[in-house]
Amino acid sequence: HTVRRQSIKRGEPRQMPSLPHTAESTVREEHFSSRRKQLEDYLTKILKMPMYRNYHGTMEFIGVSQLSFIHDLGPKGIEGLIMKRSGGHRIPGLNCCGQGRMCYRWSKRWLVVKDSFLMYMKPDSGAIAFVLLVDKEFNIKIGQKETETKYGLQIDNLSRSLILKCNSYRHAQWWRQGIDEFIRKHGKDFLTEHRFGSYAAVRENTLAKWPVLCLQSTSAVVFPPLYFLRLSPEIFMKRPVVEGNRWRLDCILKRKA
Repeated sequence: HTVRRQSIKRGEPRQMPSLPHTAESTVREEHFSSRRKQLEDYLTKILKMPMYRNYHGTMEFIGVSQLSFIHDLGPKGIEGLIMKRSGGHRIPGLNCCGQGRMCYRWSKRWLVVKDSFLMYMKPDSGAIAFVLLVDKEFNIKIGQKETETKYGLQIDNLSRSLILKCNSYRHAQWWRQGIDEFIRKHGKDFLTEHRFGSYAAVRENTLAKWPVLCLQSTSAVVFPPLYFLRLSPEIFMKRPVVEGNRWRLDCILKRKA
């Protein structure tokens, strides 16, 4: 402890801030604004202390994660801990024990809502476990009858039915409303089918340019390097994934070459 105390920077705050001890029921209405300011100051002081700012309990209380404020991932939606049921893939071979339901297990995950996708991470490491894309089949159901789970929430897309378990019906409603309103506001372009059956809308006047790949040509085809395209070679060019790796970009290029 002596070494740890010596390693702390002198400018860092060390003393734990205190909250007012007056009960909420005794606070007059004209003092509500000052009460909110006291809570704001308390949280601000907490977040200035690295030990508490990086503590998972603090992040859970505020509803943020390591990916909350990365600009390239789009606007921030609601986040929080959920209980996720295993299975639910609509791709043959990925469901546990085939069609049986006896092997389902529940895992605690951190769910993040973005404009074009939902993803859940492992709370301890922050590793991304799965990404659920918003597409034309995106739908949210709630209730035990639809999800076969008490206080259950089911989120569907073309490739997955994600089953979540909430603490109460009100908690499930909070998740359903928060996800639905955010997606309808920021991700509505992904909820309908677009030109050529694409999941994404046509965007004019953008800096990104897709090169024309002559995939139907019988002569030699020259492709730009993937690092120039800034694409992962493992991206699927047709969704949902129903034919194995046939429509994965690296497999397409290999087949055409």
